[in-house]
Amino acid sequence: MKNFYDMEYKVVVSDINYGGHMGNERALIIFQQARMEWLNSIGYSETNIEGRGLIQLESHVYYLKEVFLGENILCKIVNVQIDRITFEIQYEIVNKNGDVVIKGTTKMAVFDYEKKKISRIPKEFFEKIS
Repeated sequence: MKNFYDMEYKVVVSDINYGGHMGNERALIIFQQARMEWLNSIGYSETNIEGRGLIQLESHVYYLKEVFLGENILCKIVNVQIDRITFEIQYEIVNKNGDVVIKGTTKMAVFDYEKKKISRIPKEFFEKIS
């Protein structure tokens, strides 16, 4: 499977919960950081997709193994599935042993903030991510 983007990340103290491992909300933050870096790498940002922005409609996170303080992990964008007005990004977080520790998805839409409504994916953006 083709990787769209890989982002290295070191687990810091603010990622850790009372159970001594990464808190559940942190995966979404790491996904967002990887998404922002990926978009940047192809000439876009979450606030500028051909003059429009992005909004997240839905997310899913699947925790497979614990992640601990100080671990170096890799967040991979492994797939992007495009629809007419939405696209789903699939992520995997991998530890140093190559084990997938977290999987997840975010369903995104291009959003016209002036008109306050979802719009079609711009052709230029569609071509870059497909």
